[in-house]
Amino acid sequence: MRSRFSILPAILAVPLLAAAAAAHAEPDITGMWALSQPEGQVRQPQPKFTPEARARNAEDQKIAAANHRLIGEAHTKCWPAGMPGLMQPPFGIEFLQTRGRITILSEVSNTPRTIYLDEKTHPDSFIPGWNGHSIGHWQGNTLLVDTIGFNGRNHNVSDKAHITEKLFMEGEYLIDELTQDDPVNFVEPHKVRYRYKRAVGQEANEVMEYVCEVDPANLFAFEAEQKAAGRPSEFDQAWAASAFSNPAPVAEAKTAK
Repeated sequence: MRSRFSILPAILAVPLLAAAAAAHAEPDITGMWALSQPEGQVRQPQPKFTPEARARNAEDQKIAAANHRLIGEAHTKCWPAGMPGLMQPPFGIEFLQTRGRITILSEVSNTPRTIYLDEKTHPDSFIPGWNGHSIGHWQGNTLLVDTIGFNGRNHNVSDKAHITEKLFMEGEYLIDELTQDDPVNFVEPHKVRYRYKRAVGQEANEVMEYVCEVDPANLFAFEAEQKAAGRPSEFDQAWAASAFSNPAPVAEAKTAK
């Protein structure tokens, strides 16, 4: 006959196993989040630029200072925020955790970011983009993400860039420890740490609409600055002037008889 005391250790182990499983369970990160850096850590450390990147950035600042304004190609032409800019939004950011993927939406970028959870490796062929191609997997309660495949058009993000991330909960905060390895722009991997707080109330309802509209004056001024700096451009000023001053006519709807 089995003693009731012989099953006591197993009974006592059940709560311990349940607690351990809960401690390593994947957190539910679905919802609206807002960047909430600790006091004194609002500004991230600056990367160590390669000589080429340092010279390029200095020239950008020189052009902006000469024209008494801060102007860049991405903002002027309403390009997407891209990575890693999408992860440091001044407004809300939404995580959608669904089967096989995590989708990230930002109020300041109309290009969603997808982290594929059911792909162990990057595909052999894909179209480079602003956000790159991201794959990830949960290791306990930490989401490990690997991103490559950038189009090289974003500021200080070349097509050789490789970004890795660790996302995890730290109390009430969601943490993203991001490392950007880019031999074209950085002499060593650049590490940053973003902290988000879950939005509540009205702010948690939806991603608000944000529309970037090209300002022709800024666009022409930017291209003039680039030309003065001796930089090549495919900007067709004659076409742009015609497009902005004479928009394509809207076809009239035919009235049914």
